[in-house]
Amino acid sequence: MSDIIPFPKLQQKLYKDIKSSHNSQHYETVYQLIEDYEAQFELDETLALIKCDMLYHLNSFLELREEAIVLLKRGIQAYDELMLYYIKALNGLGQYYESVNVINQIIDEVQSHKTRMALFPLKEYAQSQLNEDKHITSQSLAKFNTLNLNEQIQLVLKLIDNGHYEFKETIAFLLSNEVEADNLKSLMLEFLRFAGYNIPININKMNYSVNVIPNELNGLEHTELKTQVIPRVIDKLENGALNIIDEAIHTMNNHAILLYPLNIFDLYTCDEWITGYDVYFKSMIGIQTNEDNVKILNFINSLDGQLWANYFILLN
Repeated sequence: MSDIIPFPKLQQKLYKDIKSSHNSQHYETVYQLIEDYEAQFELDETLALIKCDMLYHLNSFLELREEAIVLLKRGIQAYDELMLYYIKALNGLGQYYESVNVINQIIDEVQSHKTRMALFPLKEYAQSQLNEDKHITSQSLAKFNTLNLNEQIQLVLKLIDNGHYEFKETIAFLLSNEVEADNLKSLMLEFLRFAGYNIPININKMNYSVNVIPNELNGLEHTELKTQVIPRVIDKLENGALNIIDEAIHTMNNHAILLYPLNIFDLYTCDEWITGYDVYFKSMIGIQTNEDNVKILNFINSLDGQLWANYFILLN
């Protein structure tokens, strides 16, 4: 809400115009009117539901999903209606696995029988889309070696998004026998972790070999590089190299993906990693330091080289 002082009766006029345009199914007009209204006033429950209905009819599913989340957090009383819009948004975005999961969680929470009956066809539609996608996915996995790296990555991401964990044996076989790109290996390990795969797999990366049980891994978001190294590197860069921090975070996150699930402290100590990255990033903007560890700097450069190699593979 802005600090603009509204003209007398402006709120009432906008309110009336929104309801009138909505009743006439002029959804583009409703969108603009609600934007004008929200610039000065907070939506009540009636207008909030009109906004959701308008977004649904305009196929603005991403905005609808976010709006439903905001309104649910606000505690608006129309829980059933908001959950229906939220699930419709998920289906519209192709997030069918999430849609089915949410419906299963709330089916006994909704207040009216009418809402419960509306959820069943939404679930059946989402499940049918998952089943259709499962068939297409099985065909893609059968010709995995003919796909380029980008297609392989997108396929594994799709498996995760749609919860197709029944393909875990296939992914485990491909990971052990067919995959060379380290970032794809990491993504496949995450899939197997989510799938609860509990059979040891040997992973070779950076001339290091490690045996892991996927469902015992902490996951990509909890690697030593992300939790222990990156925050301290950022602290160092804030002293004279603020303009490179965003790029540094992006680069180190990509390095964390490449190195997963290796224990990076078996390669170099925590302090060596921190100093190495500090020198590496500051040198990119012409800042010289007294620290100089050639071995780890060469290793960091090799990680970046692999990122660039994967980038050019993705382009081709």
